[in-house]
Amino acid sequence: MAQRTEVIDLNAILATAPGNALIWNRFLAELTWQLNCDSSVLLVTDLIKRENTHFLFSVNIPLGYQKKYEREFNRLDSFNYFISKNPKQIHFNQTLEDEINHGIEKNFKPLSEQRHRIGVSIPCNHNHALSLIVNRKQAFNDAELKKFNQIFQAIISPLEEALHGEQRFKINSQILHYMGEHFDGYIIIDRHLNILFSDPVYTSIISQLDCVTISNDRIQMKNSLMKQQLLTLIELNQEAGSVHNQCHSCQISLIPISSLENLYKWECYKDGFILTFTHDKAKNPSLNRLTEIFQLSRCEAVCALHFMKTPSIPEVASSTYRSQETVRNHIKHTMQKMDVHNQAELMKKLLTLSAL
Repeated sequence: MAQRTEVIDLNAILATAPGNALIWNRFLAELTWQLNCDSSVLLVTDLIKRENTHFLFSVNIPLGYQKKYEREFNRLDSFNYFISKNPKQIHFNQTLEDEINHGIEKNFKPLSEQRHRIGVSIPCNHNHALSLIVNRKQAFNDAELKKFNQIFQAIISPLEEALHGEQRFKINSQILHYMGEHFDGYIIIDRHLNILFSDPVYTSIISQLDCVTISNDRIQMKNSLMKQQLLTLIELNQEAGSVHNQCHSCQISLIPISSLENLYKWECYKDGFILTFTHDKAKNPSLNRLTEIFQLSRCEAVCALHFMKTPSIPEVASSTYRSQETVRNHIKHTMQKMDVHNQAELMKKLLTLSAL
């Protein structure tokens, strides 16, 4: 069998990874091959309770070892803990001597004697990090240390962007599934209204609302009654609650992170709350017309409006946090319901509708 020689651009793989586990695995497999290593993993690392550190994606690591790692080895993995406490810095464990606790590290059991490791971490919040670690049996020589360091340096920023994209994709899909309808934006807060996570696009939208202000990583409610209602909902920690139309332009809903299912095992914000902001139907007449006149589902209508602004399936998929296949199906159904036969006719009809 001929040996593989083609080198695939790792950054190009990362650009399409969010929302697709197969592509994440492809990235890890390609990285492992380019570094001439044996296995690789992306870990969600708990900096406070090491025993909560767990696998997100991995290549060439058997399920049995993964379970044993999450049950026992995670608390002994000083190398992972070290890189997680020193984010965005590339480290080789064979060059670390005094920096990691060998009293604990010597009890760590690597997979199949793969004792030589390269790692880097991306911070998630004060308590969590996402760690990329590549493993192999043989030590790295000086030339490899230099070359592999360069490869890791080149992927840090794309990896950070892709990981945050993965998080946004999963959170968005879960909110849509949970609420059963479109929303205009969201932020994740703690019990004191401090912002734990926000998307720059959504933050700019929310900042324009009449009822809230965002400053110094904190959201403030201009209406004291609305603030008290939200704090009461947070204190009750009930499954979900909402404050409707307090600013006469939107509905604010509170969703405890713990009530969302299938959110991988991010747990970075498991004690937090999602605040979603949704304009009233009267404030979005085009969306209202599509759902009422042409009987489009809300998701179909949202995709149609995004398509009207940017007639590109990949861009609509990216901006609405859906897969390209889902967007294609929505556009196809929209064309059928609006009785048009091509995308040009669809654009013309959508533009006419929005001008009414």
